[in-house]
Amino acid sequence: MYIFLKNTGLTLSLCMAVSFSVATYGKQKSISWLDSQINKDPEVVAAKELLNASNHRAKSLTQAVYNPELEASYEKEGDFDNYSIGISQTIDFWDKQSTNKTIGEIDVYANQQQLLSLLDSKKANALTALVNWQAAKKAAQLLSEREEQLQTLVGIVEDKRKAGLLEPLDAELVYLNLSQIFSEISESQIALKNAEVKVQELLPDWTPNTTNLFSFTFGATSYSFNSQWVEEHPKVKLARAKWKGQQSKAQLTTMESKADPTIGVSAGKSGDEDLVGVTFSMPLNIRNNYTDNVKAAYSEAIAAEANFQSVYRKQSFEAKANYESLNVSRKYYEQWQKLTKGRLDSSENLLNKRWQAGDINTSDYLLALNQRAEGLHAGIRLENQFKLAEISFILSMGQLSKFDI
Repeated sequence: MYIFLKNTGLTLSLCMAVSFSVATYGKQKSISWLDSQINKDPEVVAAKELLNASNHRAKSLTQAVYNPELEASYEKEGDFDNYSIGISQTIDFWDKQSTNKTIGEIDVYANQQQLLSLLDSKKANALTALVNWQAAKKAAQLLSEREEQLQTLVGIVEDKRKAGLLEPLDAELVYLNLSQIFSEISESQIALKNAEVKVQELLPDWTPNTTNLFSFTFGATSYSFNSQWVEEHPKVKLARAKWKGQQSKAQLTTMESKADPTIGVSAGKSGDEDLVGVTFSMPLNIRNNYTDNVKAAYSEAIAAEANFQSVYRKQSFEAKANYESLNVSRKYYEQWQKLTKGRLDSSENLLNKRWQAGDINTSDYLLALNQRAEGLHAGIRLENQFKLAEISFILSMGQLSKFDI
């Protein structure tokens, strides 16, 4: 199944990968490695068990509200044995059973949305951690390459200095640059290790050598904001379910404030006479008519509706903000790609040739190398920023589970 978002001619194709329902949940034929890791998270396990519990509770709420009552009595009066046996049944006159069933179904639905929201959040956190680790790894590799470059440069400088082709100051500049690189390498290695630990926290079986996750991509060529998708976001649907559930509970409170009659029949023997009886009872809600309970329940329903509106509004603005951030980050990342395409490698070769030929001095050469390194670091930061914005936008639109990652 494919879903297309269209806005000003832009189309986003999404692959539907996950489908949930009470009957089919947990019977998926195959899940991705990433999903299998997320399913091991204790919070996810707890959410699944709560869904199972709500499913059982929903089944229990389809049962009758009142059970019949069996009554029996025996007494001895002189030579006579008096006894009776009877059965009574309270009538669900206001059909509480139907409302209970609705409450149970809504509760199951709410727990489904709670689980979906949690799974999306966990996947987004895992992808964010992977993206940050990838950026940290690229930055560390870049600094390692600069270290090797400067180490090689030190040897060349020493040879030229001994041959009288370079001033001692040029050699000192190389040493100073190298010492600065050591500090940067240390910081990048610490950042890389922290990023690795964060990924391992979220993905138990992940190692830095895990394949197929290094360069994951959503494969989308364009994006658009769709308010209807915000309405279908698990958080929004969860808030709506809680609102509807509170309305049903308010209706049930109203029903419980009304009395239900109890009818019974009995048969027995008193002395030599047979007894047959019919009983009828009805609670009299005189001293307490439960109106305050009803008012409280409907106030809670109104509060739940307001909470739903708040969640929907917040999710809408969050999605819009993420959409704008995605557009900006993508724009400048693509501009960086176009601007630096083929230039960074050629500029390095050109700088090396000109410096070795003596066309530029060592100070300018080192400055140019640092500027080139800054350009590469800027690319890493822009790519990281774009990928994080992409994850945030798709998550805020409630579409993360639709991608097969």
